[in-house]
Amino acid sequence: MSEQIKEILRRVAEDVMEKLAFLLSFGSEESSQSDTFAAASISFSGSVRGTLIMMISEQILPQLAGNMLGLDDDEESTNEQQQDAAKELINVICGNLLPAISGKQHVFHIEPPHLVSEELQAYIDALLLKNSNASLISVKLPLEDGECDLFLVHY
Repeated sequence: MSEQIKEILRRVAEDVMEKLAFLLSFGSEESSQSDTFAAASISFSGSVRGTLIMMISEQILPQLAGNMLGLDDDEESTNEQQQDAAKELINVICGNLLPAISGKQHVFHIEPPHLVSEELQAYIDALLLKNSNASLISVKLPLEDGECDLFLVHY
């Protein structure tokens, strides 16, 4: 079942990133050269409960925000716009992921997304410890100028 959820997560994330942010994934899971990332998180409850975490290369954030806001090439996005774009991206991915996993008949409560300021691995470990039956699914999406990693902690 987790391999099936992993494929659904990959497909949904690639589709949302392409349609919402005009960012294309290149299929290979090779790691990029980026070593600075921004992370956002969103929690949900319903027939499935959990948290979706997105870690995205910081150098992609200006392009992400510019594409989502429809900025001209000569316009620069602010840090706040870039952070809002990352939060909106994970929000839309989560909103599309949940019905793809559970079916459209289920209702979910989705918390507002937030930026993850603490060390990401410690954050994920804390989520896993909080629920003994939690499982972790991760997907790496290589992008032209960086990467986007998604972590689904569900119980």
